Order: sequence, then structure tokens, then C-alpha cells
Amino acid sequence: MFNFLFNHPMQKYLLALAAALIMAGCGNNRVTKEAAETIMTGDTITVNGNSHVLDQIITQKAQLTDYVAEFRTTGTVRPVTGKLAEIAPPLAGRILKSHVRLGQKVSAGTPLFDLGSADFFEAAKTYFAAQSASELARRTYERQKELAARGVTAQRDLEQAQSEAEIAGRELEQAKANLSIYNIDAPKLEMGQPLRVVSPIAGEVVKTNITIGSYAGEDSEPLVIVADLSRVWVKALVNERYAGAISNGDRAEVCSNAGTGTPHAGTIHYVGELVDEETRSLEVIVECDNHDRSMKPGMFCEVNFFSSPAKAFVLPSTAIMKEQEYDYVFIEMARGRFVRRKVETETAGKENVKITKGISEGENVVTGGGIYLNF
Repeated sequence: MFNFLFNHPMQKYLLALAAALIMAGCGNNRVTKEAAETIMTGDTITVNGNSHVLDQIITQKAQLTDYVAEFRTTGTVRPVTGKLAEIAPPLAGRILKSHVRLGQKVSAGTPLFDLGSADFFEAAKTYFAAQSASELARRTYERQKELAARGVTAQRDLEQAQSEAEIAGRELEQAKANLSIYNIDAPKLEMGQPLRVVSPIAGEVVKTNITIGSYAGEDSEPLVIVADLSRVWVKALVNERYAGAISNGDRAEVCSNAGTGTPHAGTIHYVGELVDEETRSLEVIVECDNHDRSMKPGMFCEVNFFSSPAKAFVLPSTAIMKEQEYDYVFIEMARGRFVRRKVETETAGKENVKITKGISEGENVVTGGGIYLNF
């Protein structure tokens, strides 16, 4: 009876179908089991101990190391503030004489050119008149004091002479102050002397437009430019994310586009306090030695910044996973168990990243294969 049932063609077909269904059911269980090898609960990822995923995970222990932040940006060469003077005629007048030539080294107070100006002659005349009046009032007061001592003058006359001497003295001081605006030493002034314009700083004459006999108005362009370019400033725009990595006194290197390729040593002179809302950057001023004069004002250059050495967590950039609004890493808590944690970062070269917040020393951070833990 049983032989008949198993030998019948229809029965063989039914048995084969049943076996296929059983095998298919077993296959589905195997797929479900493989899919469950990595499970995420909140920010915790659990990986089956036998999963091939663990073979792809590389970790590194977080350790504080000496770190110097380094990044590059562009800048523009500028004279150091106070080291460039554009000298224009302080009064309208005619240029009578030039005392300098292009490229000449000058000191503060060196004569640049003479200007014949009616306004200056009037100021000088006022000074000499005030000087004479003050001397006369002083002598009158001295004479009244002598007479008062002998009792031959009234007290009222003495007081009036004293008042006139004081007033004349103040007028003389005011006349001196008016001349000092033009860097004139009043006691050395001579009647009819032209206005001698002098350099306010030490440096080199880098531009001159002096033409003897020409007339210059009060609104004329500068006739002489004097600059000390032995040191220059480089104004660079630094992205706001690097603001915390640099400070005053940090070193920098500057390479001009037209230079020899040898970088100029520099020091950060000032880190700006205002961030440009459009470029998201702030102005940083680097002061550089320019003894070879290869850095010209207005020239573009490349600036390489180096922060002061500090302890920091530095990891390969492959450790960083990104969301739209933040960065995160995976921390290995135990074999097969990982936690996703938000971090704050700064760029640390081409292949590394500095973790400024989010991890602690001694933690195992996933630096490779983190993509297999992403859901």
C-alpha cells in the first residue's frame, strides 16, 4: 500500500513540492537572521558578534597630543599704520623749492619742499606782532612793579599792567600754536621765510609730484609720499571656523605671488572682532619683515597660519560622519556595541581633524568602517 503511494507519479510531485516549501521557509529564516546582525536602538548600534561587519571596523584610542593648527588663506600687503605719510600742501601757494628726490631716505623733520603762501605769511606776521606786544607788555609790567615797590604808582596801574602782560602772553602762545600746525619752530622763524614742509616720519620717498613754480591748492593731491616698508602688514580674511585656532602673537608665513618662493616670517598682530556676514570671515593682520623689499603694498600673497601648540584630540578625517547640521562619530563601548555621538570639529590638515568637543580621553573612536554602522 505504502509502496503504491510513493511510487505513484502524483504522489512524487506532491512530496517534491512540500520539500521545496520547507526549504524556502528555511531560506527566509536565514535572510531574517542576517538582516538582524546590526540593530540600532536610539543612538546605540549593536552588531552580532559573528557578523562580518566587525571585521571592517577600525578603532583608535582618543589621546590628547601636542597639536599646531595650520591652514592657508590669501592676503594683501599693506603699509604698517603710521609708517606711510602722504604729504599735501597744508595751505594754498606756489612751490618754491624741492629738497628731496625719489628714493631718498629721510628722517622725521627732513625738509621736503618750500611753499610760498599768503596765508602762511599772514600767520607769521601775526606771530611777530604778538611777540612784540608780549615783550612790550612784560617790560611795562616790570616797570610798574619797580614803581610800586618805591610807592610812586597806584595799585590799580600795577594790576592793569599785569593783566595786559598776561593777555599778551596768551596771544603769543596762540600765535605759536598756529605755526606749530605747520611744524614750524616759532623761535627760529624769520620774517619772509616760506613755509617749509617737512616729513612727519622716517622712511623713503616712494613718490613725488613736486614741480617748481607750480601752484598748489589746499585740496591738491599729495606732492610727496614717504613710507617705511622695512616691515609691512598683510591683511588676510580668515573663515570664522578658524577664529578659535589663532591668537595675537602666533606665527605665520607669507609668500608673495611675485616673490622668490622663500616665505617671509610673520607674527599675528591683530585678530579682528567683527565677522563679515556675507563672507563669514574676519580680518587678521600679520606683521612681516620686509628687509628685501620684495613685498610691495597692494600685492596679493598666500598666508600660512600656525597656532600656538596646545593639547588636542586629533583623528583621521575618516572618523567623521556628517548630518546636514552637525558632525558625529561612533564610540566603541564594548565589542559589538557602538554609540553615535555628536562632536564639534576643526580642520587639521588634509587628512586629519581636530575634535574640540564630544569625546573623552581613552575612548575608542571608530576611524574606519563607520559607514557599515550608519542607518
